Amino acid sequence: MKSLTGQYECVHRSGIGLDYFTSRIDRLTLQANKRCIFVAQERSRIGHAARSLLSGQQVDTNAPEVRREGRYSSAGNTITFYLDDGTQEQGQLTAEGIQIGNDFFEKVSDSTLLPPTHRLKSNMEDIAKGLKIAGAVGGAAIKAVKTIQDTIQPAQGPQSTPASHPTSQGANQQAQGYQAPQTPPASTPAQPSYTATPEQDAETLFCDQCGQPVRPGKRFCNHCGARLP
Repeated sequence: MKSLTGQYECVHRSGIGLDYFTSRIDRLTLQANKRCIFVAQERSRIGHAARSLLSGQQVDTNAPEVRREGRYSSAGNTITFYLDDGTQEQGQLTAEGIQIGNDFFEKVSDSTLLPPTHRLKSNMEDIAKGLKIAGAVGGAAIKAVKTIQDTIQPAQGPQSTPASHPTSQGANQQAQGYQAPQTPPASTPAQPSYTATPEQDAETLFCDQCGQPVRPGKRFCNHCGARLP
């Protein structure tokens, strides 16, 4: 490598594609002032989202990461990292990147600030594919649910009709049974109250000005004050 400074990536692929969702990507940044930044992704985005869903939490698609900082020094093909948490790691320099233990960090950019161009492009492509797959799966799920509903409704239709018919008959029978004792032919108290209503209606007067009902014997309207005939 011409220069150590830049960004490195170690991709832990799942083997099913769509690295943005299914893979873990660890990042290493070597700065010109001999400072280093390790960012280790604990779980894939889809794995973290599934874990949040199963635990009853709000679904979070942001991948959890562990960030460690420190300084580094190199001698020949050996590079040593002195991290701020007191740990120390050693790696081997190659033409393509840095081998640290079982992980190989490939150099992807000479810049220490801007994200790698290839990673942005890959992420956008994976997101577009993921949305397309989600749309296809969602459409198939909607069709399946509709098919199930169309299959169940005809089977439930004949069962719901006879269930509601006896209920309405029972309600009518109860209503008839309840009204029968209220209208006996020999009920004498009901006759005065029945004949009093038309007499009261016949004696009811109305104001010529506002049209409001007034009691017999009143000389002025209680509503508008007009003189009554």
